[in-house]
Amino acid sequence: MKKTILFLLLFTSLSRAQSYTVLNNTAGELERFSPIYDHETLYGYVEVRKMNVDENLKNTFKYTVLDKNFNSICVGELTDQASKSKRYLKVLDVNYANGYLLFDLVEYAKSGGQESVFLPKTYQVVDLKNNVVINKGVPINEVYYNPIYSSTYSLDKTGFLAVNGERTIKNFMVKTVPFCALSTKGEKIWEYQNPRKYEKAVNYYSLKSYTENYIVLYNFFRNGSRNEVLQANVVVLDAKTGKELVYHPLESEYTVDCEYAFTDEDKLYIGGKFLKKNKDNYPHFKESLGIFQKVIDLKTNAIIRDSYRKNESYKDIKISEDGRVSGDGFLKYQKCNLNPDGTFFVLAESFRITQTGKNYTQLYTFLMDKDFNSVKTTEYNVKSTMGYKYYFSQRIANKMGRAYFFFDKNDNSNLELNILNHYYKSKKETIQKMPLTNKESSINVFPAKEGYVGIAEYFKDPKKEGKYMEIRLEKLNFERE
Repeated sequence: MKKTILFLLLFTSLSRAQSYTVLNNTAGELERFSPIYDHETLYGYVEVRKMNVDENLKNTFKYTVLDKNFNSICVGELTDQASKSKRYLKVLDVNYANGYLLFDLVEYAKSGGQESVFLPKTYQVVDLKNNVVINKGVPINEVYYNPIYSSTYSLDKTGFLAVNGERTIKNFMVKTVPFCALSTKGEKIWEYQNPRKYEKAVNYYSLKSYTENYIVLYNFFRNGSRNEVLQANVVVLDAKTGKELVYHPLESEYTVDCEYAFTDEDKLYIGGKFLKKNKDNYPHFKESLGIFQKVIDLKTNAIIRDSYRKNESYKDIKISEDGRVSGDGFLKYQKCNLNPDGTFFVLAESFRITQTGKNYTQLYTFLMDKDFNSVKTTEYNVKSTMGYKYYFSQRIANKMGRAYFFFDKNDNSNLELNILNHYYKSKKETIQKMPLTNKESSINVFPAKEGYVGIAEYFKDPKKEGKYMEIRLEKLNFERE
């Protein structure tokens, strides 16, 4: 098995890092600080503060929009009315599309330290060029579920995708409710709901990927009484019209787990683990025979490839028939990226089942050729944690490759960020470690502009520090090719 050397990446000095500080004495109460994206590229950031609730129940928010270097673009206000006394409004999310910001708001009440959320969720659209609110309202007029599990996504020039639903704890899926596309002005363009039904079966969805052109959903019907999956499918919608382009049943001699589905140049890529066929046709969490990949032409619906690669076929690693790596446990596949040359880069973490849950142990990368055959497997030594470590990925500067970020989210006493760089031309991989331990604050990481990573530091004693939060961009090390 190939092992790699771990390189230590130290923080750049604060004099060199670009930073933004949320002062403790700033007027209002901080609601959120969110990165916003123009397609896959970081556009900037939005800070939202609740400024006031007057005697007429009007809630006032102040928003500050920053570019990717923390320079101010504009500052403005949102106002909205609560329906009754002792109810308030909060901003749940902010999304950017083609020069417009969509703010999602919801009404809530406080009781005994707990928040109760009420319906409906509302939105406001801001035209950034003129810095004015151009529309506000309710995105979908049909049946609502819990708005905490309602999300909005950017469809670039098309506008926004609103996903309203109820996420189940057991299946981590959204029960069937309409998907709705909004224009950049917040007007409903189309709505989609699967017209197919099965008797005594519940229809579940999860959003797998979305672009300006395509929306990819994983869908399955499950019989509640027998706990049986009647049919699992991948659905592709036209992002501009909501028209169903592909409805592909995941039928196989195996039980398959759709862990990723994305589109690229009018092709649909579906992949994940495959298992021995079980009685309810549902993928269970441990044993697997290997990974599969289907490629479908979106113009003709023709299947270009339907590959099943068993564990024994991997290069440089010994995996048992049921997906067990000696000493490390089972594999959880986290990410699959299509490289510019048509090869694939797959990331996985190994885990063991303990009395307290899943203990994630090592990190693995799999380089696959254009036909999805194994070329190289690499193992990296990382800290063992009680939660998976993969967080996000972003392009390396000058599009030379991609950086993958693994963060010990559940170990506040000794945080560590692992950054794995994969270079397209040489196929070289390097991993760097960034220690993030700080006794005075809690740390989080987020995507930033190319060549940087965002570090958000939340201070445990804002009065003592004089600031609530500091956000800075740390320059990453990468090799030029």
